[in-house]
Amino acid sequence: MKKTLIFVCIAVLLLGGGIFGSWYVLTHKQSERIARIYQQDKLLYEIDLSTAQKAYTITIDGENGAENVVLVEPGQISMQSASCPDHLCVKQGTISDGILPIVCLPNHIRISIASDEEGSFDVQVR
Repeated sequence: MKKTLIFVCIAVLLLGGGIFGSWYVLTHKQSERIARIYQQDKLLYEIDLSTAQKAYTITIDGENGAENVVLVEPGQISMQSASCPDHLCVKQGTISDGILPIVCLPNHIRISIASDEEGSFDVQVR
């Protein structure tokens, strides 16, 4: 009987935590998401992803004919194509939060996202 009561209390606490977490996520105001595109540590673009209405691309030209094409979509950003040999930046896919940046080391491009409430996790590209 005592084990059943403990199990029921734990289940109720977990269920209550899940309901509270869901309520918080659904009612919490979405903050601005600012994408910052850098080339050799120089800020090229600041894009508010929360106000982007439709998809568009930005072409970034670099040294020795290097070219990166950035795809901006409502709420997210990605590297659509790159002239680098490994294309790891393209394979990173889309980002919509500040957890991981998109980095193209050969072409010295970095895309990071920050919100109006938090800083971004910037990675220095040299």
